[in-house]
Amino acid sequence: MKKRFEEFLEKRKLDIVTAVLKLVDRVGVAGVTTKRIAHEVGFVEGALYKHFNSKNEIFHRLLEIAEIQLRDNFKELQACEADPEQWLREWFVFVISYLEDFPGIYRILFSDALYNEDKELFKKFKSITWNIKERLEEMLRHGKQQKIFRPDLDAETSSIMYLGMIHTSFTLWNVFEERRKSLRDVSRPLFTQFMNSLLANKEALP
Repeated sequence: MKKRFEEFLEKRKLDIVTAVLKLVDRVGVAGVTTKRIAHEVGFVEGALYKHFNSKNEIFHRLLEIAEIQLRDNFKELQACEADPEQWLREWFVFVISYLEDFPGIYRILFSDALYNEDKELFKKFKSITWNIKERLEEMLRHGKQQKIFRPDLDAETSSIMYLGMIHTSFTLWNVFEERRKSLRDVSRPLFTQFMNSLLANKEALP
């Protein structure tokens, strides 16, 4: 699975998007201005508008690319015929690795300030999140049917908890650990504990 942006953007737009991700990670969404973006890339501010009409257009494009990459990863997992337990593990690792490579993405995706300003972007994010939740529920139901997961498992609640593990892991990595360790290392014990709580008649996983 390619996680980079080169395949989606021509050189100048790629430079701008890369700059935005770095800026958002440093100063947050509210601190990003077209002037700051242009300075980061080495443009005069006016030159930025040859490539994007506004900073929000950049955020929209980032969300579109993230959606494509998530969809492609779902297809890859389907093609390798992973069982529900393996699917949930591998998709979590993919997302965690993605966020560690591009932490600015997290700040954009979960920015209340941005969504209060741009309702269309919020609708798009909500649609993506809802689709992910439905895929997780489906996989959890399959796991119940195959007796991999507990028979009393609530697929909807567990899918929400699964998504919550992503938030929790990022917060621990960013705030408590101050990124001294890798996000994958920080998330591993939390996710292992969560997965062990789902399993039916199995020894706890290491």
